[in-house]
Amino acid sequence: MRILFVTLLMFIASWSYATEPEMSHDSGQPVKITSEQLEADDQAGVFVFKGDVQAQQGEVFIYAQTMTVSYIKGEKRQIETVIAEGDVRIVQLDRIATGGKAIFYHQEGRIILSEKPRVVQGDNTVEGERIIVYLNDNRSIVEGSSKRRVKAVFIPGEETK
Repeated sequence: MRILFVTLLMFIASWSYATEPEMSHDSGQPVKITSEQLEADDQAGVFVFKGDVQAQQGEVFIYAQTMTVSYIKGEKRQIETVIAEGDVRIVQLDRIATGGKAIFYHQEGRIILSEKPRVVQGDNTVEGERIIVYLNDNRSIVEGSSKRRVKAVFIPGEETK
């Protein structure tokens, strides 16, 4: 579980604008998850957290209605995918990513936000049909469609003298 949240934290920390410094996070902090229900199926290699799921590590908070963690069975239980669904919100200080669904592909280091995804930091916003974040390359792609074009608003920072 710790690997999942460390990677999600890297996503949040890497989403910085030119006017904001990159944030750091102490991945050694404990991960706290609360939900109304937890289903664990070791045979299938799945943990499913249901009902008002709240996860926290340090200053990073992840909210969703369900969170499904699929892992490779074995001694270390390596995470394959994490799917957060239903009013997904990832918050770190003034950075907020929202959408109906977020899928994290651990081996590829890729997160896909969908279902009206939006990222907000202060007055800066970006939204589209899908937002794909490549954690290992520190880059992202915002895709549009004929029904939902990419929209971005960037407010330049004040110059210091």
